[in-house]
Amino acid sequence: MRLSGILPLILLCLGLAAGTLPVFAQQPSDAGAYNSEAAALAQQARDWEAGGDTKRAIADYRKSVKLYPLAPTAPAAQFRLGQLYDSVGASKRAFESYQELLKNYPQAREFDEAVNSMTAIADTAMENRRYDRATEMYEAIMADAPYAKFAPAIQFKLGQSLENQKEYDKATAAYQVIIDRYPTSKYASDALYQIGYVQYTEATSRSKDLSAAVDARNTFDEFLFEHPGSEKAAQARENLAQMSNRESTDLLSIAKFYDRSENYRAAVIYYADVVRRQPGTEDSTFAQQRIEEIRATVGEEELRAGTERAETGELAALRRRTQNQVQTSALSNYSGPPVSAVAPPEELPAPKPRLRTSANDVRPQSEPAGPDLMTPPADLPPVEPELPPLE
Repeated sequence: MRLSGILPLILLCLGLAAGTLPVFAQQPSDAGAYNSEAAALAQQARDWEAGGDTKRAIADYRKSVKLYPLAPTAPAAQFRLGQLYDSVGASKRAFESYQELLKNYPQAREFDEAVNSMTAIADTAMENRRYDRATEMYEAIMADAPYAKFAPAIQFKLGQSLENQKEYDKATAAYQVIIDRYPTSKYASDALYQIGYVQYTEATSRSKDLSAAVDARNTFDEFLFEHPGSEKAAQARENLAQMSNRESTDLLSIAKFYDRSENYRAAVIYYADVVRRQPGTEDSTFAQQRIEEIRATVGEEELRAGTERAETGELAALRRRTQNQVQTSALSNYSGPPVSAVAPPEELPAPKPRLRTSANDVRPQSEPAGPDLMTPPADLPPVEPELPPLE
């Protein structure tokens, strides 16, 4: 005997004792009468529907489910209620009606069809770019049907809706659920690729998030190792190549800065990194040529560790400023141009005026100081000129 055939009488008795059931539901004295009245009301709703009176049909289906929630006809009435709402364009009420079926009648034969209908409504919201609404719907479906036949596909769509809202952390978590919960699903490989793509999007956006770049590279490598025959394998390789190109551009900019600053050892290190990362490219050819020119000019000994010349204060400050510029661009909230778009200064800043520390400092070089070092020459004004403004 089905569970729905036993529970009505038991819960009806409990409801009568507690006084919690509707008045109309308290009238039958046995389960047979309860079920018969429920069937009659459901048939009346079908008659209205057959006659084209959708409004009355909806009213009777709602009444049937409300007054006879434990009757065998309740699941079908609940499902049909959702279909009728859907047919008249009341998608929100339709979704809620299907959701009631999932919550209250998980054993109903209409369960999978209700999940499919709910997904279709959420898909429409996604197509209309109502991503927040689509996200709520996908989350509601997964909360009530985490192991339904369509669950992996719905979870993947949830990740996409979050990704479209630039909720990258939440999108990554949604895709990870597929890998953890449905590892044998065909969506598992797509989810792994999509995690890499989300990280790639962060790494190549204006934020220049270097940690995301590392994560993206690792994820794409893992994807290619586990799914070398995937149709997305070629795109994963292309994404890796584009990331390498961006890294090479930034490295070349840094190398040129050190080259102009005559810090040749640092320049050679960065040029060599470009050659290693981008063999056979135009940037690599330029970098290799410049390495050879530097070696011919300053010699191998100058490029060895510990032989670099001492930096002046201005050069050290300039180097620190450029390094800070590179580090700042790596912050997740950075919104400026990429490092490659920022040209390092061509010249060192003009030296600041030297502060005068004695009476000698105010004397012209051609006029010797007096023996007491305090008496100014006759041709100097009696009042010391103002110091230049501090910068």
